[in-house]
Amino acid sequence: MELIRTTLKQVLRSVVLIFLPLAFTALIVWATAGSSRGTTADPIFTSLWIWLVVHQIPLTFTEAKLSFLPVGGIVLVYLAIRSGFSRVIGKGFDAKIAVATYSSVYAIAATLIGIIVSSQSDGLQVYWYQAFPIVFATSLIFTWYIGKISSNLGGRQWEVAAKWAFSGLILILAISTIVFLISLIIHYEAVKNLTLVIAPGIFGGAALIALQALYLPNFIVATAGYISGAGAEIGSSTIIHPFIHKIDQLPAIALLGALPRGLFPYAISGALLVVILGFFIHQGLRAKFQNDRSSLYCLGFFFLFSFLLAQLSSGQLITEVLDKVGVSWWRFPLVLSGELAFGMALSRGYIYLKHWREQIKKNKIKEI
Repeated sequence: MELIRTTLKQVLRSVVLIFLPLAFTALIVWATAGSSRGTTADPIFTSLWIWLVVHQIPLTFTEAKLSFLPVGGIVLVYLAIRSGFSRVIGKGFDAKIAVATYSSVYAIAATLIGIIVSSQSDGLQVYWYQAFPIVFATSLIFTWYIGKISSNLGGRQWEVAAKWAFSGLILILAISTIVFLISLIIHYEAVKNLTLVIAPGIFGGAALIALQALYLPNFIVATAGYISGAGAEIGSSTIIHPFIHKIDQLPAIALLGALPRGLFPYAISGALLVVILGFFIHQGLRAKFQNDRSSLYCLGFFFLFSFLLAQLSSGQLITEVLDKVGVSWWRFPLVLSGELAFGMALSRGYIYLKHWREQIKKNKIKEI
């Protein structure tokens, strides 16, 4: 019973840690907007909407949907959960039981917020069966990590393979970050012009910068899709690819000013980096476990991680015209995993070739 009481208190604390800054920002923006029809309840409910969006819960409006959600918001969720959950396990409760309890209570809290928003907002709906599993899974992963339960994992093949797959994907995203920032600098004028068109004002500009920062990981993933050859989309009839450049219209997002202006075939060299990564991953796992099973595990986890990343970083941006924004949920993991597998196959061929040459040398020595 003490665990439940402590968990409820800390879950509420975690919820408030995210909600209060959002409410404060929304209230300032609302006040400076000078609306004559709105009420003070508007920024409060807006903050609740943003709270749900930060937790990767899609919102459904009348004839519209927002499922292209800022991946960067997960960082805020992690910090809030870490603050609350650390206090729970600091009381001496069993970490595994605390993980399940905290995750369940936090998911229930998110579901209740979704119900409140749906019932009090005209034309906006959050489905509870979406809110609970999404937040429960996110909270479970974070509390599992914060509780250092994952540190108890041994050196079994599938565990090492999962770590290598995750590290490989992080490396690809790190390279994509550098490429995106370079493109952002090159196309600075376009980014500035998009910002001027929006004309958000002082406080609105601060809120816009924060929003752009939260959406930055989405564009980094899109960059990974671009340089790997998987491409990215800004609408169902569009594709941004080193060999294909088809765009109908751009949403008012300043970071989109970094988009290439036409065909850029040299960008496909990013695919070569993924192939090289696959080559060295196979070499490393082969040296460690003396078999190819670990590489197959790694490839499977890499596909799973890239699939989840594609799902998180893409979706619909309000209108039907922008129903597909970001990387393709199926093409992104297939292309990247295929390139990684090709690199592993090259590594396997290299090992066979090396072994064959050694056998020839041995046979010549025997003949002599």
